[in-house]
Amino acid sequence: MPESQNRQQRLQAHLTRVLHEMQQAQQGTQSRQQLIRKIESLDAAKPRRLLLYIANTENAASAVNTADIVPLGDALAPMGKVKNLDLVIHTFGGSGETAEKVVEMCRNHCEGEFRVVVPNMAKSAGTLIALGADRIVMGYCSELGPIDPQIRIVVGNAAQLVSAWTFIRTRDVLVERVNQAAAKKENPAAHLQQLAAIDPVFVTHCEQLMTFAKQLGRKWIACRLKDQGVSAKQAGRQAFKVVKFLSNVEEHITHGRLISAAELKENCEPPLNVDELPENDGFWQLLWELYVRCEVFLKSAPPKAKLIETADVSITLS
Repeated sequence: MPESQNRQQRLQAHLTRVLHEMQQAQQGTQSRQQLIRKIESLDAAKPRRLLLYIANTENAASAVNTADIVPLGDALAPMGKVKNLDLVIHTFGGSGETAEKVVEMCRNHCEGEFRVVVPNMAKSAGTLIALGADRIVMGYCSELGPIDPQIRIVVGNAAQLVSAWTFIRTRDVLVERVNQAAAKKENPAAHLQQLAAIDPVFVTHCEQLMTFAKQLGRKWIACRLKDQGVSAKQAGRQAFKVVKFLSNVEEHITHGRLISAAELKENCEPPLNVDELPENDGFWQLLWELYVRCEVFLKSAPPKAKLIETADVSITLS
C-alpha cells in the first residue's frame, strides 16, 4: 500500500476518533446541564441559579487564579441579575486576591441569597470564598480548611508549600530565645546565627499575606452581619471569632486539615450559617451526582484543569 494511502487512512482514523470524543463530550455537557436545571427547579418558592466552579485537584493548573475571572464572567453574564445564586465549588485553593473577586462577581449578579455549596472540598482560598456567602451548604463528606496562606519554597530541589505562619513563628521563637539567653546571661550566638538567616523582608511579606486573609474573611462576615442589623462593634467581634478559628495553625497543624460542618457549627456559629444536609436529602443526592459527573469529565482523556458551567454555558480550562 502506498505511503500516501497509509497517511490518509491514519488521518481518517484520527478524525473519526476526535469526532467521537467531541460527540461524547457534548452529550456529557448536555446531561450535566439538564441535571443543573433539575436542581434549580427543586424549590419553586425560592428559585435559584447554579454556577459550577469545579477543579480537577490532580491537575497542576487547578488552583484558583486570575485566569478564572474571564470565564466566570462569561458564565455569569447571560444570567443577568438573579434572585438567588448557588456557587458549587470544589478546589484545593489558590489566590486569595482572586477569591475576593469571585465573591464580588457572584454578589453583583445576586439580588437575594448567595450560597456556596461544597460537595467535597473548598480549601484555603475556597474557604475564603465560602466566608463571602450568606449560607454555606455542606454534606457528610464536605470540608473547608484553614485560611493561612501558603508559600512555595524549594527544598532539596523539590518544591514545597509552607504556611506563611511558619516563617513568622520561626522568627518569633528565635527572638524569644535570644531574649531568654540574654536574661540568663547565656551566649545567644547560636540563636542569632539562625535569626540572621531569616530574610526580614520575606517575613514581612508573610505577615502581610496572613493579614490579608484575615481581613478578607472579617470584611465579608462583618458586612453581612451589619446588613442583618448587628452593630458594627458586635459584628467585628463575631467576625474575629470565626477568622481566629480558621487561621489558627497551632490548632489545625496542617493546611490540608479537614474542617467539617460540625466543627464550623461548633466554633463559628454564629455568625456563619452552615446547612449540613443528610446523605438522603434530595438536593444533596442530585448535587453529588452532578459533582461526580464533573469529576469524571475532568479526569477523562485528555485531562482538564477546571470546569465552569451553568445551565446555559460550559467552559473547560486546561
